[in-house]
Amino acid sequence: MKTLRLPLPSLFFQLVLVLVIVLSSLAIAVPKALAISTLDNFPTPNIDKTEKILGPAGEIFEFSTCNADGIGFTIAEAQIPPGAGPLPHIHHYTNEWFWTPQGGLQLFQSVKEYPDLDNPATDEQAGNATVYTVNTEPNQIVYGPKYRVHGFANTTTETRPLTFIWLEDPISPAYELHDGGIREYFQDVGIPIKDLKHLPAITDQSKIEFVSHAPLYGINQSYYFFEYVDGVNGKLPTPLVSLNNDKSLNRIIETINAYNQGDTSVHCF
Repeated sequence: MKTLRLPLPSLFFQLVLVLVIVLSSLAIAVPKALAISTLDNFPTPNIDKTEKILGPAGEIFEFSTCNADGIGFTIAEAQIPPGAGPLPHIHHYTNEWFWTPQGGLQLFQSVKEYPDLDNPATDEQAGNATVYTVNTEPNQIVYGPKYRVHGFANTTTETRPLTFIWLEDPISPAYELHDGGIREYFQDVGIPIKDLKHLPAITDQSKIEFVSHAPLYGINQSYYFFEYVDGVNGKLPTPLVSLNNDKSLNRIIETINAYNQGDTSVHCF
């Protein structure tokens, strides 16, 4: 029974996460032709000032959010240092895409879904998940729907760029920014960045709140890697090979382009 809760995430656990994912991907070669689309460029809103936040898992975020009729989403252009990345977690109020301009990131995701925010993927509650790894290549975009255990790590020795796209799900409560609560989550638990050349320290309090405050924003965040996970597999099953949501992604891109072309019905900030 895995009842021990350890502090989130120390350098040791980040290194363990990287090791677990690397070893799993070495065991079984991951096919290159997954159901993962390639996108040469992902547009971002032309706003005067992005909000910069250091995530408790080491991500360096620059946030922008857009609202239009029937849609709300947040984008974060991020830099992921070596070894950084969140431990396994589950979104309930957002659907997510990852765009990897340079590749080099290991993404992982479950097939099993966990739709109950109050019954997460622990061994004692809804049961653990097997996660499947993807070793990303340049310009890939990977879809991660709500309810799946997922996460990523930078397993290289270089900082890698990653663009996050979080789309508000229809079941989401009405958060102030209309993005499923994701930006408010990082505003709450992250550390504001005043100067990208002089990053603030990640505090122990921020690491603790990263987990303890997560349910307020429709997120189950694990304390340690194997709290939610009982296996790692480098061979993608069919349900993940065919996973996409191109209709919603195209709507997001169209909304950003409309804003950048002066459409006043779209509000980005």
